[in-house]
Amino acid sequence: MRLPPFTYNRPQDLDEALELLNAYGKDCKILAGGTDLLVRMKQGLVAPMNLISLKALSELAEIRETATDLKIGAAAKLSDILAYQPVQGRWPGLFESIKAIGAPSIQHFSGTIGGNLCQDNRCQFYNQSRSFRRARQTCNKAGGSTCFAWKGGSDKCHSVCQSDTAPILIAMGAKVVIKSRQETRAIPLEELYSSIGEHPLTLGDNEMLTEILVPVRAPGDGSAFEKLAYRSAIDYAVVSAGAFVQTDGNQMLKASLVIGAVARGPLTIATIEKTLEDRPVGDEQAIDEAAKEAMNAAEAFMANNMTQPVEYRTQMVSVITKRALKLATKRALSNKEVSEAK
Repeated sequence: MRLPPFTYNRPQDLDEALELLNAYGKDCKILAGGTDLLVRMKQGLVAPMNLISLKALSELAEIRETATDLKIGAAAKLSDILAYQPVQGRWPGLFESIKAIGAPSIQHFSGTIGGNLCQDNRCQFYNQSRSFRRARQTCNKAGGSTCFAWKGGSDKCHSVCQSDTAPILIAMGAKVVIKSRQETRAIPLEELYSSIGEHPLTLGDNEMLTEILVPVRAPGDGSAFEKLAYRSAIDYAVVSAGAFVQTDGNQMLKASLVIGAVARGPLTIATIEKTLEDRPVGDEQAIDEAAKEAMNAAEAFMANNMTQPVEYRTQMVSVITKRALKLATKRALSNKEVSEAK
């Protein structure tokens, strides 16, 4: 499969990139690692007239800490984040999610965290060759009027968000910085996602994701990411879960859970905190209740948008939820003990 013709733009700083983005608007795409965009271009799913490369923008590849946040540039390579020593120790859930992305070659040579967060939604009926798509009626995501992934059809697209980093970053309360030529704004990461399959991101045509802000870890905090895939280092997730908890050593003070690869955007399980709050640490019944709530919430969004059966994926939400919550709790207790020993 060949790439369609396009004009390649390589701005030398962020201001120049934003100028180009403002000038081209809908006629361009941002090129970071290209692991998602270039494949879709070869499949004929998108054909931008202009590509704006971020490869020369060193300011978007920085990783640094402040008193309040871990700041990661949107163009930071996945391999650079994995190599940044504090990430594995202080934000283990984020480390696990990045390690689970693609093959090592993607992590080392091209993949970026901004690209992972901003990748397009996927569906087994959409992410196919031109010949496959021509054999049937056009689906909603390709500009048609039906969804083959939903039983009986639907006037909505049920493609799925399969970003690995989004669930854990949302669970940890991360924010993102969005820039255009006119303004800069910081929003909670969950607001980046529209939950509209045809247009899954809320970014304007002249806007760019430039930075991710992850809150610093406090004593008693713990995070974990779990992913189920047929091949652990290659495939997109069947289901995934990002969990964040805070404990005083005896009781759960706070808990958040976000499920990935089941809905049009990362699925936040809003009832988790109420279920786990003030329950004893390690309460198996409370974790079982939380897992069931996650499964029930995910079931309403499950569609036949992957090769795996819907029933299997639904059941696995409960399993993945339990694993993530238990590991996050274990880490929270360990973090609490280390902090008190200092």
